[in-house]
Amino acid sequence: MELHSFQQLLDQHAAALELYAAQWTSWAEDCVQEAFIELANQPSFPQQPVAWLYRVTRNKALNACRSDQRRSNHERLASLLIADDENSRSRYQIDFQERLNAATEALELISAEERELVVLRIWSGLSWQEIADLTNCSTSTAHRRYVAVLQKLKLIMEPTCPTNSNYPMN
Repeated sequence: MELHSFQQLLDQHAAALELYAAQWTSWAEDCVQEAFIELANQPSFPQQPVAWLYRVTRNKALNACRSDQRRSNHERLASLLIADDENSRSRYQIDFQERLNAATEALELISAEERELVVLRIWSGLSWQEIADLTNCSTSTAHRRYVAVLQKLKLIMEPTCPTNSNYPMN
């Protein structure tokens, strides 16, 4: 691509592209700059460079908009957590620590094979097929054993488990 045609595109369309991107994000100028950088890095000049620039600018603006929304949601959630009074936070921390201690003690009471199933499914996030391959059994057997271990853990922890739990068993 010639530098002259690139400069011409920039001069003729950058302002309109920024206005176009501004409907989605406050980062419109950045989106246009990124689109031009992407154009400069193309192995061959697009057939319709102006349309190509609008499409790329639009995609970048929409991505920036989604990113802004996620960031805003995270900041709102963080402010809610920070605004929560100190007593409820300390009660939560104590309650969480008690549950963690009870879970740790319960895991120590089951066999290594049973503990392995819990760790592979909950903490490692492996699929049933991956767990079956690791433990040399079928997926249905792995799942059946896992459910049995959860029932066993429930019986062990029942005195310490709350009756209205938000955590699913499987």
